[in-house]
Amino acid sequence: TAMIKLGGVAAAAGILSRLKVTTADEVATDLKHRDEGLAQQILDEMLPFERLAQADSRSLQTLVREAEAHLLMLALAGAAKDTRDAFLGCLSSRARVHFIEEMSLTGPARRSDVEGARKCLSRLARELADQDRFTLPAEGYIR
Repeated sequence: TAMIKLGGVAAAAGILSRLKVTTADEVATDLKHRDEGLAQQILDEMLPFERLAQADSRSLQTLVREAEAHLLMLALAGAAKDTRDAFLGCLSSRARVHFIEEMSLTGPARRSDVEGARKCLSRLARELADQDRFTLPAEGYIR
């Protein structure tokens, strides 16, 4: 007989994203107590980096200010133009020019490093949201 595999991280993230935020938070908190690594994988899947660009400008400014510059540079490496523009739009014109200059001086980045930086920024956004300093985009969670 053939075995059918159901579920997985993406399926769990999809289910959680359809719940009310308070219910999803309760489930995620409970899961963190049971298996922190799995909970983190699901949360990473629920809020992809690209969706952060859909946050309001005040939230994005907070995220950019709190993020380490090198992480932000790595995360934006190879990002879609609209995503990159949303983040860079939070910087003053002078800071933006300096940031873009520094970004151009950094060599090519490994895909795993870029993905790691993006996950760090998504986690930072969730931490800031827990502190009421970041409003998660209404369409931010996967649907």
